This record gives sequence, C-alpha cells and structure tokens, in this order.
Amino acid sequence: MKIQYILLLGCIFWFACASPQGNSDSSESPALPFETKHVEVLRLSPTAFNEIIELTGTVEAKHDVIVSSKTTGTLEAIAALGQTVRIGQVIANTEDELIRASVAQAEAQVNNAEAGLRIAEDSYTRQQPLFADSIISPLEFARLETTLEQARSALAQAEAVYEQVARQLDYTSIQAPIYGKVEARYVEPGEQVIPGTQVLRLVDARNVRIAAGVPERYAGDIEVGTLVEIRLPTAGISPRTGRVIFAGSVIDPASRSFEVNVEVENTDERLKPEMIAELAIVRLTIEDALVIPGNAVTRTENGLSIFVVENHDGNHVALSREVSLGAEYANQVVITSGLSASEQVVVRGQSTLANQDLVSIDQSFSGLDEYGVPIIIEDSSDSTPTPEIEL
Repeated sequence: MKIQYILLLGCIFWFACASPQGNSDSSESPALPFETKHVEVLRLSPTAFNEIIELTGTVEAKHDVIVSSKTTGTLEAIAALGQTVRIGQVIANTEDELIRASVAQAEAQVNNAEAGLRIAEDSYTRQQPLFADSIISPLEFARLETTLEQARSALAQAEAVYEQVARQLDYTSIQAPIYGKVEARYVEPGEQVIPGTQVLRLVDARNVRIAAGVPERYAGDIEVGTLVEIRLPTAGISPRTGRVIFAGSVIDPASRSFEVNVEVENTDERLKPEMIAELAIVRLTIEDALVIPGNAVTRTENGLSIFVVENHDGNHVALSREVSLGAEYANQVVITSGLSASEQVVVRGQSTLANQDLVSIDQSFSGLDEYGVPIIIEDSSDSTPTPEIEL
C-alpha cells in the first residue's frame, strides 16, 4: 500500500512539472527589433572650393623713417610725441647763431669777389684794344688775362663757401620727409647733436603692409595680385582682405621660405605696426568640388572612409564607403573619389555606426559655412516674392 502511494505522488509530481513545458511556445517573449540610430546628413552638391595657404605675418608701415640731424649744435625744439606732421613741416631745430654769422661772412666774401671780378673784367676790356694795336706788350696782356681768371676763381670759391654755410643753416631746421605721426623722440631740447644723431621717428600708419614668409614648396603658387584674407584675432579687429604686392625671388636658407608683402587698407589706422596677423592666401580654386566636413571622415584599417545613407526597402541604411581626399582647409575637405553628387553623407552620429545599421535622419543639411559647419542653404529661386503693399 505504501508503495502504491509513493507511485501516485510521483505521477502527480511528474504531471505538475511537465505541464508548463508543454505551453512554452505560447509564453516565450517576442524577439527585439534592430536598434535604429539617429544621424544628421549632408546632401552633396558640387561647389567651388578655395585651397588656402595659412601664414603668420607682421604688420609694417610702408612709410616708417627715423629722422637724423645733418648738423652739429644744441637742440632747441622738437615736435611733440604723437603729433601728426605733414611733408616739409619743421619738426626740430638746433641753434643757428654761429652759422648765421658764418653765412653773413660768406656773403661778404662773395660781394668782395664780385667786385674784384668786375674790376678785372673792366681792366681786361679797356686793355684789349690797346693790345690789338700793339700799344701794350703780350706779356702785360697775359697778366690781365691771368688776373681775370683769378677773379673768376675767387668768386666761384666764395660762392661755394656761401652755398655750404647756407646749407648748414638750412640743416638747423629739420623738416619732415613724410606725412606721419611722431612715434618716438630720441633727443630732448638742450642736448647736443652731430650729423647722424637720431632725432625722432615718423610713422604713417595709413598705409601698411603685412610681411610673411612662405614655404618654398609654394614658390610657384604665389604671385603679385593674389587675394589674401587677413585676420587679427588678438586685436579684436574684423577680417580684412588684401592683395600680394611683392613676392620674393630668393629663398632664405635658414627658414627655407621666401618673403611676400600684402597690401591692406588701413584708413582707420586700427592696424598697428608690429601686430601679428594671420593670412589665408588662395592657392587654387577648385570648381565643382564635393566638399564635406573633415570630422565626417574616419580612419579604418583599409584607409579612410565615411558613411552614406541609402534607402533600402523603405528603410534608411548607413553604408561604409572608402574615399580619397584632396585639398583641405578649415574643417573642409575635398573628396576626390568614392562619392558622387546628391549622396547623403553622415556628418553627425557617425561614431556609433557600423556598416548596414538602420538609421533615422534627424536633420538634412545642404551646405557648409566657411568653418566647415553643416548649414541649411535656402534656395532663393524657390522663394515667392513678398507682394508690395500699397498705402
């Protein structure tokens, strides 16, 4: 009896355990669908791309001179620091009393020499007929000729001395050779100067240029007239444009570069000499280029690749595509092979993608700004003009 009871309990237990197993198909959870990843894309369209050479240069004034003394003396006056002067304006002067006395003395010597010459000429003129009539001897007439030549030489010498001291008097007044502002004074009133002593510095900041060194590999790409964009970020000055006015023909053996000068408008005088400027020189313009952001490109074991989005059976699928790159500038890169116009390149969200992932396009861009940031470019041809309202 006990054995039958044990067998009965075993059967009941077996049926209790087997019952859920038989219903396993109806209670199993359904399989999860593939995860859809969110991306933003750029729809490619051919555009012009400027290949840029980036340089660092220094602002220079085209007219920057140090004015020196041409005479010896004591400085009596000098233009004020920061004063703007015009060409020919007196900007400094030295004492001139002794030189004025020398000028007066030289002028008197000229007068005496002129008087002596007049006497010699009168004597020669009166004695010439007598010599023709053989009244005076050739020796006496030769003496008259010698006296006349000596008088002429004395006058020329006196005039030369007078011209020299008169020029020394002019040198006591130092005139501005250019229009500009007094940027520095190297001597003060009361100090002694001699010829060659630096007196002051004049700078015309209205006309400036930017000098920079260009690597020799670009020697055949930079020529006079090339367009340049100029930025001075540290000075808070908005970008300006200029053009190359000089491209050197000699390579500096130390830096392996050649000098270029860029002319830039500066009527507001905000560009100051010795400022540091960033230059962007257009090396080459590529027409109908396919341009994408540089950060859309990823490096793989096989090279460089990007992701494009294609429509497969109503679903957006991300596909990996190997590409070749060309010119680059400001996070913009030209694709030379691997893409075609109108394709959609993933520009955001690509770091989480794998080949053939399902994606959802959150935003579609139509172009890039100057820094390679995707933007939406409105098509003005499709816009409807706003009707005018008659008042």
